[in-house]
Amino acid sequence: MNNLLPIFVVLPLITGIVTYLLVGKLRIQEKISFASLFINFMLSAILFFDIMKGNIYTHQMGLWPFPYGIILIADKLSSTMLCISSSIIGICVLYSKSYFTKENNLKIFQPLIHFLLMGIQGCFLTGDLFNLFVFFEVLLISTYALLACYHSLEQLEMSFKFTCINLVASAFFLAGISFIYAQVGTVNMADLSIKLSTLDYNPMIIITALIFVLVFSVKGAIFPMHLWLPSAHSTAHTPVSAILAGVLVKVGIYAIIRCQTLIFIKQFFYFQHVLLFFAILTIFIGAFGTLPQKNLKRILAYSTINQLGFISLGIAFLSPPALTATIFFIVVHSYLKSSVLLAAGINYKITGTENLDEMGGLMKKTPFLSILMLISFLSLAGIPPLNGFFAKIFIFQAGFSSGFTLITSLALILGIISLFYNFKTYQRMAWGEGKNNLKKAPPTMYICVTILTFFAVVFGIGATWLYDWASMVSEQISNPQFYINAMKTLT
Repeated sequence: MNNLLPIFVVLPLITGIVTYLLVGKLRIQEKISFASLFINFMLSAILFFDIMKGNIYTHQMGLWPFPYGIILIADKLSSTMLCISSSIIGICVLYSKSYFTKENNLKIFQPLIHFLLMGIQGCFLTGDLFNLFVFFEVLLISTYALLACYHSLEQLEMSFKFTCINLVASAFFLAGISFIYAQVGTVNMADLSIKLSTLDYNPMIIITALIFVLVFSVKGAIFPMHLWLPSAHSTAHTPVSAILAGVLVKVGIYAIIRCQTLIFIKQFFYFQHVLLFFAILTIFIGAFGTLPQKNLKRILAYSTINQLGFISLGIAFLSPPALTATIFFIVVHSYLKSSVLLAAGINYKITGTENLDEMGGLMKKTPFLSILMLISFLSLAGIPPLNGFFAKIFIFQAGFSSGFTLITSLALILGIISLFYNFKTYQRMAWGEGKNNLKKAPPTMYICVTILTFFAVVFGIGATWLYDWASMVSEQISNPQFYINAMKTLT
């Protein structure tokens, strides 16, 4: 099973190269792409069910011993994120086959998706900070191209802004790696955990930890690094938007969790109140940012920011129950937000608009799609027994049990605004007075949305199972010795 880990990097790399060489042969290109994505998902599922037994797998690239070699490592958190990313990206690529018409089908869409998948999976599996930086750059370069690949002026402008923001973040990332290496002489995560755990109060290490949090907050769209997300959502084409919200922002969240539970365990407590402040502001901005919007995708973008605020709040509580709730929320939100964004893409396909006032009355015109979106919006609003309800309840329970009564109460109040804007958005879309003439959308698009919406129901009915799994993940990553012992076998 250890030898399986490099496949998650090598397979999308090879597929990306091959599909790029077949740019002029779209059918062959698509078949190779779908086959690769299916294999990738099946391997991630095999790894996931094997790791459920409690195993941690490692793979040493080359002959360099710990802590100098390039090491890939998979634990319960990594395998969970691999399953999420491979399944959502696979569904989004299947959806894109019907979303893009023959006239404007992107010839480089398939290669870029696989290079993006390579970067994402590399981030989840790498065992050192420098290679985390490398894989971050791979996924970011792919994202830059995916945001601008239609070459409209609006997309090019957004891609340029996104590139500039992330170039600055990457510079700070490298600076943070340099600072930490200068202090302790290693960038291996397990070795860093060992050495930093023996250090007392050190301002330079604390500042370095805060730098990493800010850098990863850019990817995770957490205040004050959230500004790129609304524009990226609204300008990017729907399959790309769904990947951004469902997978890409979770890479930044994943990196923050790794820092909090493995590397900077002590240091996070020194700026916990800063994390809490950033989290509650992210919830606030996301909630109130939806209110003046008329564009459906911009509403969903601010909704994403709002929910990322709840996820970051769970991280900021710095307690095992909060970490369990955070992991539960990550899984729920990934499928839920991808579902509602793909449904919004069908709305655009059949109405030709993203303006809520123009697409009104969809419940009478497309009842099946409207019901799918109703399930998603009810879940986003936190209505039981759907998964969004349990995700928020677990965060609130963790906050109150950790003694953060005031800030948890404030988050609960802001959750009421979430309830309002989700109901209001759906009401305008489904029951409004739209005057559009509907077109047809291919069945494949409906199938993709139905599959993702299905999880909103399953993770609600099966919330106990998912919570138990999140608890096992939390228990494993909260004890860094498991991770360290797995690394130490590579000597």
